[in-house]
Amino acid sequence: MMPVGATLSRWTMSYFGAALSYLLLAECLLAAGVWTPSLDVAEPGALAIVHAVTLGWLLLLMIGSLFQFAPVLTGNDRPAGRFDLIAFAGMVAGPALLMLGFHLISLGSVAAGPVMFAASATISLSIAAVSLSLSALLWRGRRVHAASLIVLVGIGCLLVTTAFGALFALTISGQLEAPEIVAYGMDAVAFHASFGLGGWMTFAAIGVSYKLLPMFLLSNDMRKAQLIRRSSTLAVLLLSVAAIAAVVEPDFARAVFLSAAVLFGLIVAAYLFEIYGTYRARRRPTLELNTLGSLPAFAMLGLSVSLLALSLFLGAETRIISAIVYLFVFGWLTGFGLAQLLKIVPFLTWIEAFGPLLGRRPTPKLGELINGRRAGVWLGLFYVSVVGAAAALCAGWDLGFRVFAVVQTASTLALIIELVLARALANVEPEIKTAPFHKPALFVAANQRGNANGSVP
Repeated sequence: MMPVGATLSRWTMSYFGAALSYLLLAECLLAAGVWTPSLDVAEPGALAIVHAVTLGWLLLLMIGSLFQFAPVLTGNDRPAGRFDLIAFAGMVAGPALLMLGFHLISLGSVAAGPVMFAASATISLSIAAVSLSLSALLWRGRRVHAASLIVLVGIGCLLVTTAFGALFALTISGQLEAPEIVAYGMDAVAFHASFGLGGWMTFAAIGVSYKLLPMFLLSNDMRKAQLIRRSSTLAVLLLSVAAIAAVVEPDFARAVFLSAAVLFGLIVAAYLFEIYGTYRARRRPTLELNTLGSLPAFAMLGLSVSLLALSLFLGAETRIISAIVYLFVFGWLTGFGLAQLLKIVPFLTWIEAFGPLLGRRPTPKLGELINGRRAGVWLGLFYVSVVGAAAALCAGWDLGFRVFAVVQTASTLALIIELVLARALANVEPEIKTAPFHKPALFVAANQRGNANGSVP
């Protein structure tokens, strides 16, 4: 566990707040019918939603989490940088500019090119700055926990994803005119998505979970981090070879790409097997909301990866692959993220507000900061709606997809409200919130040493 008085990341809550806003925005656009299964996935509206989810929601969520938990993973503090606020502003503004650029492309506006260039530059510089800071920290602490290197592999994939994204943005906006580069940029979408969803987001999530899940479950450490790290490195190397070979040998590139997909499936299987062992070995008899709520996410990870590998070998149509990716992004990555936020937000809030007061005065239990039963209902409804939306997408049923998207949006909004109530300590009895208590700010950890009053006599 993080010790009382441990350093709190000043900006983690800011990243979480911005990430949840982008998730809600993307789901509102889906509920409003901006994109439906009958439309092409390459439509500007679809691309705007995709990047609101991947850059706006998942990237900001993971960066916010790493700012707080990478020091826990490595045993070293991350020095506060003078450019942290600027990097955060760029990380928030970049996806917004990109969404604006896609909208301008749909309108045929001449402003699309400059806006896409500005978006690409903003996102690239912000990601480079944050990646450099986190990579230095993780590398220094690589011997403390082997999972640090898994996260480093993920960050490497993030940088490659960013490079492909910049190429893709400049290509579709008409800023690049070289025919060979344009052709490669349009054909590299699969690599862009693979490095992003499989490499960066999944490997980073796996790496962080190697520390967090045993901590939250009161279980033994997960011991296959070295195997996962070596396998993930090999998978990324295969994917890199495929991306390079696609320029001159497309058939060879496809064979290597499929090999990387198979290896990724084996990595996921090994990870899920270890997750099973960790749950069984837990010393906490009753599963808490975040660990119980993560089980459907793990199930959807295994299901979606299996189906995706099968669909790639069988050459399934785009609609089928889109449905599987939807299950992967919202069922696995988003579901796991939301489930963990239901623990992390109250956890960090409790440390900041009540940690230093422990033993000096009555303090609430961590579970009292959030209404677990109510939040569990919303999370369950979220998972059901994701499965329903994926099924409707697979069937090409526009109306059904929008209905499930509305339910998914409503459940996400309800979960966000629960997180805000937890951060605001609305579920805590008033008599507990008396001096020397100071309520934490909503979006920043104003007291970075987890000290609710600056000093406790």
